[in-house]
Amino acid sequence: MRTLKRTLPIFLLLLLVAGPVHAELVSKIAAIVNDDIITTHQLDLKLAEYFATEARGRKIPPQQIAALREKLLDRMIDQVLVKQQIKTLGLTVSDAEIDQAIADVQRKNKLTREQLGKALEVQGMSYDAYREKLRAQLLQYKLIGRQVQSKIDVTDTDIRLYFRTHIDDYREPPFVKLANLLFPLPQHADDAQIAEVRQRAAQALARLRAGEDFSALLKELESSGQAQGGEMGRFKEGELSGAIREALVGLKTGDYSSPVQTLAGFLIFKVVDRTPGHIRNFDQVKAEIKQTLVDEDRERQFKKWTTTLKKDSYIDVRI
Repeated sequence: MRTLKRTLPIFLLLLLVAGPVHAELVSKIAAIVNDDIITTHQLDLKLAEYFATEARGRKIPPQQIAALREKLLDRMIDQVLVKQQIKTLGLTVSDAEIDQAIADVQRKNKLTREQLGKALEVQGMSYDAYREKLRAQLLQYKLIGRQVQSKIDVTDTDIRLYFRTHIDDYREPPFVKLANLLFPLPQHADDAQIAEVRQRAAQALARLRAGEDFSALLKELESSGQAQGGEMGRFKEGELSGAIREALVGLKTGDYSSPVQTLAGFLIFKVVDRTPGHIRNFDQVKAEIKQTLVDEDRERQFKKWTTTLKKDSYIDVRI
């Protein structure tokens, strides 16, 4: 078994050698991984990529940079080992497989080819670079399948236990279906006008609570220009504004809220229907949970495999 060797880390990112006419970038060896090397220049590029993507503008204290570089170098060593194993096993990914993966991405995200291209541009990635990134991911999936898939074991007991311990993740949110009556306020309404519109809303509410038909009253008020409204659709209660949620507290299906004053006018809400939050049926989520557990177990098994691979490889870290 070959051993892993580490020398003392240094904080120097780039070494510039000044000459009489120009400066020249010198790239040193950051690590040797079997027959491959990782240079300090490659590590610096990975660090820049981290700041541009994962850090996303978040400032990292200078004293943490050395630890971050060590973490990124360790990740790069893993990637080199994976590439070496892919080469050893002769694994390949065809253009057709990449095309299928891209089609799956477009279908799942409901994107056209043009929309996908624009989304990649926003992320600063070309279409060709995206294809190569997918190729690397597919190759790694194939390697995982070859090395650890047979060790993954998810039982029905595991699935049921996960369901019980994560029950709130499978609770549907409550929904409320609403209709409304809006009594508009004139622009720059004074106190007297506001009081008048409030009174009209209160009178309409009294008629509704006395049993008058909502649709018939809406039609009457619309024809006279006093109000407007109708069905609003279904909402998760968390989607509603605080004032509306407060107005709906305690209301059952068929109930009406007290008038709610807004910038547009006074609103009366009718609760057309309520759907309480309920737990999704186990049989409906069983396949979803199994995939979650398979993914988690695959990740654990792959980490164990890479740890063993490191122990059996020659790795010389020189920074």
